[in-house]
Order: sequence, then C-alpha cells, then structure tokens
Amino acid sequence: MKLMLNPRRHASTNHKPKIKPIHSPIFRSFLISYVLILIIPMLTGFISYYVSAGIIKSSSLEASTMLLNQSKDVLDRRMEEVENITRQLSLDQELNYVLNEQVDTDSYNVYALWKSWRNTAAYSLTNTFLEDFYIYLNNYHAVFTPSGVFVRPDDFFDLYHYQNVEPKQWKEQILGKIHRRETLPLQPYNNNGKKTNVITYLQSIPFDSFQHSLGTVVILIDESEIVKMLERIPQQYGGWAYISDKDGNAIARIGIDDTQFHALNIPEPNLNQPSSTLVADKTLLISSRSAYNGWTYVVGLPKSVVMQQSAFIAKVTWTITASTLLLGIVAALLFAYRNSAPINRIVTVFREQTGQGGYRGKNAFDFLQGNISNLLASQRSLEEELKRQLPLLEDAFVKRLLKGEFDSLQEVRTSMYLLPNLNLKSEAGYTAIIRINGYSGVVSKEIIRELNAARWLVKKCLLEEAGAWQLSVTDIDSDKIGLLLTLGEEETDPDSPDMASGIEAMFARLREEVKEEYRIQITVALGGSFDALSDISRSFEEAKGALDYSMLREEEAFIRYRDVIKESTSYYYPIDMELRMLNAVKIGELQEVHRIFEQLLEHNFSERQLSAEMVQQLFGELKGTFFKLLQHSPFTDQSVSQGLKARVEQLQLSTSLERFRNEVLGLLEAFCSRVLKMKEDSTGEMIGKIIAYLDNHYSDADMNLYKISLAVELPEKSISQLFKEQTGEHVSDYLEKIRIKNATDYLFNSEHTIDEISQYVGYNSAHAFRRAFKRVSGVSPSIYRKTVN
Repeated sequence: MKLMLNPRRHASTNHKPKIKPIHSPIFRSFLISYVLILIIPMLTGFISYYVSAGIIKSSSLEASTMLLNQSKDVLDRRMEEVENITRQLSLDQELNYVLNEQVDTDSYNVYALWKSWRNTAAYSLTNTFLEDFYIYLNNYHAVFTPSGVFVRPDDFFDLYHYQNVEPKQWKEQILGKIHRRETLPLQPYNNNGKKTNVITYLQSIPFDSFQHSLGTVVILIDESEIVKMLERIPQQYGGWAYISDKDGNAIARIGIDDTQFHALNIPEPNLNQPSSTLVADKTLLISSRSAYNGWTYVVGLPKSVVMQQSAFIAKVTWTITASTLLLGIVAALLFAYRNSAPINRIVTVFREQTGQGGYRGKNAFDFLQGNISNLLASQRSLEEELKRQLPLLEDAFVKRLLKGEFDSLQEVRTSMYLLPNLNLKSEAGYTAIIRINGYSGVVSKEIIRELNAARWLVKKCLLEEAGAWQLSVTDIDSDKIGLLLTLGEEETDPDSPDMASGIEAMFARLREEVKEEYRIQITVALGGSFDALSDISRSFEEAKGALDYSMLREEEAFIRYRDVIKESTSYYYPIDMELRMLNAVKIGELQEVHRIFEQLLEHNFSERQLSAEMVQQLFGELKGTFFKLLQHSPFTDQSVSQGLKARVEQLQLSTSLERFRNEVLGLLEAFCSRVLKMKEDSTGEMIGKIIAYLDNHYSDADMNLYKISLAVELPEKSISQLFKEQTGEHVSDYLEKIRIKNATDYLFNSEHTIDEISQYVGYNSAHAFRRAFKRVSGVSPSIYRKTVN
C-alpha cells in the first residue's frame, strides 16, 4: 500500500457554526434525486407485477373455464347418446312386438319376453350411463333390466327403489305417466342394497306417445359417473363443482352440499357465455349454462389457489423490492454524502473567504456559479493587469540584475522563471550604457518629455539593430539607457574577435541611424564581458566607469571599459562585489566565491599596478570582509565558527601573491565548508528523525506526510524533496520496504494469518498487502511462508 502523500489541511480556527454535510440542502438535493431515480424502476416493477398477476389470473380462469366447458360438452354428448338410445329402443321390433301384444292374464309369452329382453340388455354395454336402466311394459306389468326380467314390479321395487319414494308413488309418478325426455333431479337410491345418488331420465314408448304409452324407459345415471367428468377441476385447484337443472335442482355435486350452494345465490349465466364471480373475496366462481338441456355448471375455486403463482411472484417481487429499496437508500445516502461533501466544502470556503458566512440561499449551485463567475472574472482581470504590469516587472528585474541587488543565483533564476519573456538563452554577454548627449544639467518639463521621446526612439532603433543578440533594455536615468546583451544559443565566447567587432559595428550603425533620422547624439559605454549571471553587476559597474571616463574624451562616441586608463593609485573592491562575496559564502557556493575572488585579483594585480600601501589597504578590506562574515548567521553559532576567528586574526599579508591568494582561498573554503557541513549535519539529523519515526510507526495504516511533518517539524514538501535527495527514494517506497521487512519476520517467526499480518504492518486490507509484498519481494506472502518453512 502506497503512502498517502496528499497533505491534510489544518482545521479552521473559525468557530462559527457550520452546516453538517448530512443536514445541508445540497445533501438533501442529491438524496432526493437519487431516491426519485430509485423509485422509477420500483414503479416499473410494481406495474410489471400487477400486469403479470392479471395475466396469471386470466390464464387460470381461461384454463378452468375451458375444462368446465369441456366437461359440459362431454356430459351433453352423453345425455344426447342416452336420448338416442331411447329412440333406438322405441324402434326395436322385438320390443315393439312385445309392447303391442295382447296379453292373457293367465299366461305369458315367455319366449317373446326372453327374446325382447335379450335385445335390450345389450344396450347397457354401449354407455356407462346405461349400466342401470329398466323398461316397464304396461301390458305385461313386467320390468326389463340388463340383469333380468321382473314379472312383478313390486319384486323389482324391493331391490331397486328411491329411498324416499313409496311403491304406489313410484308406480304413479314413474310408471303411470307419459314422459318426454324428462330428467328427474338427484335423489338417493337403493341399488340392490347399495345406496347411491342418481338422476333419472324418463322416456315413454313409443317415442311419440301423447295420451297413452305402451311402456316407459327409465335410465338411472349414478352421480359418480357425472362427477368423474368434473373432478379434474377440483383436483387441480382444490375447489368444488355443482350441476343443477334449469329449475335449480341438483344434478351432480362434488365438494359442496345443496345448502352451501344455494347460500351463494349465484345468478343464472347466459347461454354459452361463461361468467366469473368473486364471492366473499375468497372463492372464485365460474359458471356456464348448457344450450342442450339448460343445465347450469358451476365451479368454485379458492382464490388463494388460483392466484398461487401470482402470490409467489408477489412475494418475490416484494422481497426484491424491499431489499432493493433498503440497499438503494443506503447507496443513495452514501452517494449523496460523497457527492455533496466536496461541494459543501467549496461553498464553505467561498463563504468564509468572501465574507458570506450567513448566506443561506436556496440553491448552493447558484451560489457557486455566481462566486466562480466572479472568481474567473477577477482572475481574467488579474491576468490582464499582470500582462500590463509585466513590462514593468521585467524592467525592474533588469535594473536589479544590473545593479547586483540579488542575494544569490537561485533568486535570479527564480525571478527569471516568473518572467517568461525574459528567459535568457545564455549566461554570457555584455552590459552597456547609452547616454543621450546635450541634456546634461538641463531640467524642465519640456526637456523631460523630449528625453522620454528620445529614449523611446533609441530603444526602437536598438531593437532593430540587435540581430543575433538577446537584448534587455531599461532606463537608468532621464538621459541614460542600460543594456543587457546576452549571446544567442549558437555562440559561447563573448570575447571572440567576431563578437567584439560585431558589437562595435552594431553600436556604430545605431549612432548613425539616430543621428541621421532623429538628430540624436549618443555615447555608448561598454563594460567588460561576463560569463555568469552573478557577474553582470560587475560588468555594469565597468560600463559606468567607462561612461564616466568618456567625459574626459568628448570626441569618443563608443568606449570600452578595457580602453579606460586604469588608475594605479587606488585598489578595486566595490561594495557590490563585497556583498556578492558575503552572500555566496553564507549559502556555501564555493565556486561562485572562487570566481568573485579571482576577478578581484585580476582587477587589482593584472590590470593595476598597486603600491604597497594600496595592497595593504586592500588586504585590510578583505580581512574586514571576513570579520563581517563572523557577525552574520550561521557563523554567530560558536560550534560553527570555532577556529575561524583565530584563522582570520592570524591572516598575514605575504610577500608572494600566490601565497596570499592561497591563504585567502583556503580561508574562504573553510567558511564555505562549515556552512556545507552544517547543512549536511542538519539534513542528516532530519533524515534520521524521519527514518526513526517511520521505523516506530510503520504499523499506522493512516500514515501520511502530514503526520511525519508534525513529528519532525518540517514542511511536507521539504520532507518529500529532502528525503528523495538524500536517500534516492521516495518516503512512500521506504515505508513500504519497512512494512514488508517486518511482514517477512512475522511470516517466518509466527503463526499469524496473512490477514492479521497485513493489519500488524499497517495495511488496511489483505489484498493491498499481498500486492505490495509481491511487488517488493517478487512472490506472494503464502509462497514465501511455504518456502522459508
């Protein structure tokens, strides 16, 4: 796991009450939006459920209605078969012969009866509804059954009779009347000792009997035979079935009795148009009426069974909906908090920074939009203002650079980085001063305006003549212009003959142009070349010296510093050179110190012939410079300056220039080395503190640069940069190595699980620990443990 390098911000010291993120309008807006988004698919699910429930209900009703109609159609066909068989019986020749025979009361035609019975008995095998039927012969007073012939009706009645009907009533109502396709409702019946319920189909013979019949066909249809055609529906759905004739009398029933059925008050259905009704919110009734005989077929199905699939879907739907709603609300809360928290922080910062702490607008986004628009407008205004001020900043930079007002090269380069138009391509070149002649000692508004115009014209012409030189220009005085000329990328030596002649020709063209075009007389003073940015001020001082010298030679319009007659009566050690040397020593820039001191020696011993008295004074100035160093930080610390003061006091002017040079350089190196050693000691101590802190707190899973900075009292950015420079690796990489090293000890010397070890060494998850371990050691923790074991 990588170390978190994002710095933490210090807690605000503003004690004004703040809106908690979960109570903010932004949070509520996000939450409401997410909840609304969550409701949309839930509504879709509800609609799908109700549609599917309706489809399931319709499918169940259609299936049940189809079964009911099939049963009705089958029963109608069976009853039609019964009717057809009675027609066939009425047309049977043998039976008609017997029926029309004149019977003597003392004797029967036994053979005719037997032959007729044999023909009619076969009909019982054609239809299950004809298993129990009998034919009454009026002339014989005999009863034909499939099992035999009863010549006495009373004997038949003793074995086969309705339970609630007397023999006399039976003879009058059943045998004595004319019947035309008549069906008696369900009645209890004793079938040779077996009790059952039957419906009775009656038909007089012959078929077209109106006033007098020869006989009666009685077909007893057992209720169980009819129930068999309807039992599929109750068996499938666990309900009941009921068949009644057109007068409402029971024909067949299963799962319900007459009292319960009549209590339902079911309306009579239309012919061939099944209907469905919900009774007491529990039972679903499906009814149909036969067009053949007017019978009504009713099926009662429990609603819970019919809607069983729908109930299952409802249960699954509500379970998923409730789970989704719960998880969705939790996710909505998390997302709303995560997305509103940054906006709340931004709004809070804007309110604090803009002084709108009491603002409680309805819409935070409008507040942000307004403030960000103002911020962008202010930024654009600031950028435009900076662009307008950029020439002034560049001019100020050039002035400071020429005058040597920077304390170090780092400061110069930092300032150059902030001025993109002033990116010098080279650190070698010249400085020069251009003076506009004819205005010395004259001061008036008109003269100043005229000089301003003259300077502008000279700069314009100068930029046109610059050629390969990179030119920076600034006003030194009302009649003087300072120039900084640096080499192009392809040139490296400013003192080459081509460069020297080229710069002199450029200024010659400039003088001719301003003189011919604008009648302006100028004098150009060129300082010595420089090869470092810190040496520019020296070159500029030389240019000023050359310009001062030109006052003595009025005929000269271009003068180099090297052409100035050097004074041997005074040494050369200007204040700016001393300041540059002091600053270079205090920051330990030994190379810069060497360069400045070599320049000092060259100016005083190569270009001048100093007297012994002047040499002694120069030596005293140098010695004074060392004493000034001892009064500045860090040399005020006794541990740093120990021994240096004695060496300065013992410094003597030698008879040999080389020896003098070596002694001063040695002392300068001693000062610089003390500075560098102090930096190294401080840096090493700081690195030691950082490493010690990491070694002791590597198990902290929340380790970051902010905690380290608090422990070692160093800014976070400095910690990261310093650690990288001194150790060659990032803080996060070092922390990871420490954690993995301790993890290997745990793997080798303990029985802890990998999950436990990951927590011990500062990882939030075992997954992150495994990835880090494999990245550092090349193998996974489990493989490492197996290998070492």
